[in-house]
Amino acid sequence: MQAKTTDPRLDHVRTERMQRSERGLDRQVVAGALLALTGIGMILAIITNEALYPAERHYTTFANSISDLSGTLPPNSYMVEPNRAIFIATMACGGVLVLVASCLLWPMIARRRVVVGLALMGAGLVGIAVFPGNVEMWHPLFAMLAFVAGSVTVVMSRKVLEAPTKYFATTLGVVALIATVLGQEAFESWGLQAAIGIGGTERWIAYPVLLWLVVFGTTLMTRPAEGESGRP
Repeated sequence: MQAKTTDPRLDHVRTERMQRSERGLDRQVVAGALLALTGIGMILAIITNEALYPAERHYTTFANSISDLSGTLPPNSYMVEPNRAIFIATMACGGVLVLVASCLLWPMIARRRVVVGLALMGAGLVGIAVFPGNVEMWHPLFAMLAFVAGSVTVVMSRKVLEAPTKYFATTLGVVALIATVLGQEAFESWGLQAAIGIGGTERWIAYPVLLWLVVFGTTLMTRPAEGESGRP
């Protein structure tokens, strides 16, 4: 019986595909780790920063936004150290890590809108660090960019996640979007803001998005890659 021969060209194609898959998996794992680290790190950093805030300043999660840790808005603005430095470092590092993860995921996720939204969120976080809470003109714009881009991206991620994870992502995104709407000045004396204050409302925007970063990042780290143009 004649031995079966293998076409060297087919072997080369298989080898090339395996190498692409391995490179894609490496990129995906690194991106997932960066996103999960960002979510965990920012939550713990905010909690720690709040605990370190001087008691005589009467900082509360009801009346004060997260950004007040870096400086309150004019005209009676005040800044406290090391809280300001911690806030700026946290936002800058988180924003950079999200941007790096977005670059790594660009060739990995076919639904590019998710990656674009993630990058816009990262840009918003960097902008918050550059223009902290006491900068009246620019800070609110970058904060809104981070909030809206983050919330919308969380909802859009359901298209690249499997059940039941996508249901958690959708719920977190919808909660953050609703809180974003109810956090506007028009609702200052009504509903969510009246119940838990602007500080509590802002945390209902930020924390679901940060929790999603942990969920999404963990999913990326534990799921096989499907090539450089497929879903994660």
